[in-house]
Parts: sequence; structure tokens; C-alpha cells
Amino acid sequence: MFQMFQKIVDFLAEIFNYLYDIVHINMGVSDKGISYVLAIVIFTLIIRIIILPLNIKAAKSTQGMQKIQPQVKKLQEKYKSDPQKMNGEVMKLYKDNNVSVAGGCLPSLLPLPVLMALYWVFMGIEGLDGVSFLWLNDLGGPDKYYILPVLAAISTFLPSYLMTKSTPKPAEGGLNMGTMNYAMAGMMGFISLRFKSILVIYWIVGNTIQLVQTYFLNYRPAMLENKEKKVLEEGKKITNNSFSMDINEPTNSASTKKKKKKK
Repeated sequence: MFQMFQKIVDFLAEIFNYLYDIVHINMGVSDKGISYVLAIVIFTLIIRIIILPLNIKAAKSTQGMQKIQPQVKKLQEKYKSDPQKMNGEVMKLYKDNNVSVAGGCLPSLLPLPVLMALYWVFMGIEGLDGVSFLWLNDLGGPDKYYILPVLAAISTFLPSYLMTKSTPKPAEGGLNMGTMNYAMAGMMGFISLRFKSILVIYWIVGNTIQLVQTYFLNYRPAMLENKEKKVLEEGKKITNNSFSMDINEPTNSASTKKKKKKK
């Protein structure tokens, strides 16, 4: 297991060093700090493009959850006195409709193994210590001003928050995604206090890309679908009101005629 992990670390190190050489030598970027950060951005884009199909699959799973939400609510009402039975029936419904419960949070968790490997990649980079970038005096050390840890926490929270907003609420007794979002963001902010700045920059760039993907793949389609549902519901209300008026109108006309005759 350790040998396999070491091979992954070596492989990622080769890719990163290759990208750095392209930026620093081939593209002629003389500033080492800028070269390292640009290499990180390119490296992160490559990783995110690789896992994009998984993001798309997760988005479809989330949309599937929304479609079967009325059925989920019926099961919740039917088995509200038996939570264990309710959870079992809800899970069965998800399975029958090919919906993954973990589909919403999976894309957020996938980069973590890469983050662990990159920790050792950057630990082994020679010449990184003392390289400056913007307010950072040392990309090989933690941010002394705590700006990166704060950005790491915020950038971790926002994609998960949008995902939660675009995902129907779980069944009673299910996983509370809101609590998980705060816990994950807090954890990443805390460990970023000790991480090398270049590693935290990788995490922030990756989360920014994830935020854009989550907005277009999950949040925006969910909001548009909710808007369409509201329009349909309003249309039904107007139709029902018109129908009620049409039924009552002949009755009112007849009673008016009777009153006139009595006069």
C-alpha cells in the first residue's frame, strides 16, 4: 500500500515539475513565485477536468433525487412512527431510481486523496523555501497572516453550501449536510494553518473551480426547476379558481332572475 502511494506521489511530482519548467523556462516567466502558482493553476485544472465526468454524474443523481422527492415525503409520512423502516424504504426508492445518496458530496471528497499526495510532493520540492508571492514571503511555509486558511475555509464551504441548496432535504434521521459543510470547512481552515502556502493555494484554486461547476451543474438547474414548479402551481391555482367561478356563476344568475320575478 505504501509503495503504491509513493508511486502516486512520484507521478504527481513529475507532472508538477514538468508544468513548472514549461511556465518558468518555456514561457519565460522569470519570477519563481508566479511560476509556481501558475503551475499550480494548470495542474489543478487538469485534475478537475479529469474528475468532471464524476461531477456530471453526481449532478444527474442530485436531479434524480429532486424528481422523486414527493415519493420520499409520502414514505416519511407513512412510516413516521418507524424511522428504521422509513430509512429502509427511502434507500430502496433511491436504488430503484438509480439515485446515489452520496452523489452530492462525492465530488467534494474526491480531491482529498490528491491533497494528501501533494503534501508529500511539495515537501520534496527543492528551492521552494523563501520563494515569495504577493503577501507571502515563503511559499514553502504557512501563511503568517492567516489569509490563506480563511480563504481555504470559505472556498471549502461555498461549493458544499450550493450543493446543499440544490439537494432535497434528507429523510428524518439522515445525514445533516449543513453540519457536515461547516465541519469540513472548519477542518480545512484549521489544517491550513500548518500547511505550506503552495498546498493551500492548490486547495483554494480547486475549490474555486468546484464552485463554478457546482453552480452550473447543480444549483442553477435546481433553481430553474423550482421556478418552473412554482409557475405550474400558480397556473393550477388560477385554473381552479376560474373553474370555481364558472360553476358558481350560473347559480348566481338563476337566483338573480328569481328575485326579479318576485318583484
